[in-house]
This record gives sequence, structure tokens and C-alpha cells, in this order.
Amino acid sequence: MKKLLGVLLVIIMALFGVAACTNGNNDVNENGNETGGEETGGNGIIGGNDNSEGGNETTNPPATETSDILIAYFSCTNTTEAIAGLIETETKGTLYEILPQVPYTEDDLKYYTDCRADREQTDINARPAINGGVENMEKYDVVFLGYPIWHGQAPRIISTFLESYDFADKTIVPFCTSASSGIGGSDTDLHSLAPHADWKAGRRFASGTSRNTVANWIDSLEILKSPAQEAVTNMYVTINGNKLEVTLAGNSSADALVEILKQGDITYTADDYGGFEKVGNIGYTLPQNNTQITTEAGDVILYQGCNICLYYGANSWNFTRIGKINGHSASEIRTLLCAGNGSVQVTISLN
Repeated sequence: MKKLLGVLLVIIMALFGVAACTNGNNDVNENGNETGGEETGGNGIIGGNDNSEGGNETTNPPATETSDILIAYFSCTNTTEAIAGLIETETKGTLYEILPQVPYTEDDLKYYTDCRADREQTDINARPAINGGVENMEKYDVVFLGYPIWHGQAPRIISTFLESYDFADKTIVPFCTSASSGIGGSDTDLHSLAPHADWKAGRRFASGTSRNTVANWIDSLEILKSPAQEAVTNMYVTINGNKLEVTLAGNSSADALVEILKQGDITYTADDYGGFEKVGNIGYTLPQNNTQITTEAGDVILYQGCNICLYYGANSWNFTRIGKINGHSASEIRTLLCAGNGSVQVTISLN
């Protein structure tokens, strides 16, 4: 029994030794460059295809539209891919991996051996073919373009990508990855390939860059304010088929209501109260910005955070102004709101 226990102990210790030896994957080579990230084989080249070394053919699935932002990237050992993934998380954009038609092997990526990458980077006319393509490129307004640094430049497959589509009136945001090299002129050298695009200054990232760093960079670009995200200044109130335009107040209460209405219209029952308003609970609680207000016909008021009051008369109280009905006299508003005629169904909408 003691011999059996001894043998088991030796086996367990051996297994722990193997796990300890294989745990690290980001060593530093003799030149100070990281290996195990986008660097390949310690030779200083980033690139290729994660699935290429086994010789298996890889098919690039078409990008699926989720927004007007595309994140197109070329990656080898997941460093550029990881940054692209963080950008996707922050922007809710669509990922698209640029895959070479002929995958890069380890021998293709050995610096200064007249390898394939060496030859491509020294030939400004080299255009490696891409496997697959972006569907409905015209739908995207912003393109984040990611790549590793090869010989101080973007791989020539990036040139292929840029020459494959019309980027006129699109915003292109380059980003690159490397263990030690900076972005240099790798981004500006691409401008001539899409001369009618709005190019933003590029950014270099290292392996292990945090999500917070990427998020702060994206915020600094100020490019996520698409028309759908611009401030909404009007909404509509509909009663008995009469659709009334409301100019919104500039406060957090109106903003919160707009965000709810982006998900769908609100319909509620409103009743006369006090001879000056139609009031009803909208089923949501909004932030309040109460001040002393003397209302007039056409005012849209928030009361107690959950009630919307449509005024056709005067009243003084601590209220939050949501907005005001446009273009109608006091008598017209009384008629449109069915003043004094009991309950009505009210629909609030953005369109």
C-alpha cells in the first residue's frame, strides 16, 4: 500500500510540473520584443492567419450588420483581434476579419530571410488576395481598420482591402498592434488608397491593453454621435387622431422620456383634473426637475415622476416641464385635448 501511495504522489507531482512549465505564453526574447502575442517565432513580424499553420483552408464569413460601424482587422495570434473585440464591445459595431486567400505560414513570416512577408513589404504594388468580403459596405459610416506592424508598415493585404471598396464619405479609424514598434507612418501612408475618406489619426496598442484604455480612446474620437444618437428636440402627443407636436425641454426628465420612447410609443388614459389639465400615469418613473411653474395652455408637465399632464389652463405648483405643444391657440388646445369631456386615450411618440 505504501508503495502504491508513493507512485501516485510521484505522478501528481509530475503533472503539476508540466502545468507549471506550459503556463506562460508571453515571454520576452533577446531583443526585448514580446513573443506569444502578435509577434511570431520571436522574429519581430506580426501577421498571418490563426488557422494557417495547420494548412487548413479558412473561409471568411461575411460581416453581419449590427450598426453603422464596421471593425475590419487582420490578425495572426489574437493581439489585433483582441483589440478589435474591445472596440466591438464599446461601439456595438460589426466585426470583420480580413483573411488572406493564401494563408501565411511560419516560414512566410521570418524576417530578413527573403520570406513572403519580406517580399510583399518591399513591393509597394503587392496586393495579397482576400478570402471573402464585406456585405453591404455602403451601410457603414465608420470603419475601424486594424492591423499588425510589419516592417514599420501595415501589411499589404490592408492595401488590398482599401482598394476593394468605395470609402468616399466614410470615416476610417486605423489602429495597429506591435510589441515594440510605434504606429509611425503606417496609418498616413494608407490615406492615398482611400483619398475621399475622412481619416482619423491612428493609435498603436500593445498586447494586453485594457478595455478602459480602448474605451477612452474611442471617446476621444467623438465619432459615435450618429444621427440616431443626436439630441431629440421634439415628440408628439396624439388624441382622437389629432397629432400635436411638442417641443421638448432641455432637461434630464425629457431626455429620459425620449430614451423610453425610442423603445416604443407610450399610450395611457388621461382624465380631467381641476378644470385645467388632462393627467394620467404613463407607467414609468422619470427623474424630476421641479421648479415653481405657472402653467398655460399647451404645457406638457411631469408630476410626481410618473404622471404626464397636458394643460389647457393655468395652475401654479412645483412641476417639471417636459415640453410645450406647438402652433395652437389656447382655445384650439382646449378643443384638441377634449377639455372637460372625460377620459381620453393619449399616445406619446417620437414620430
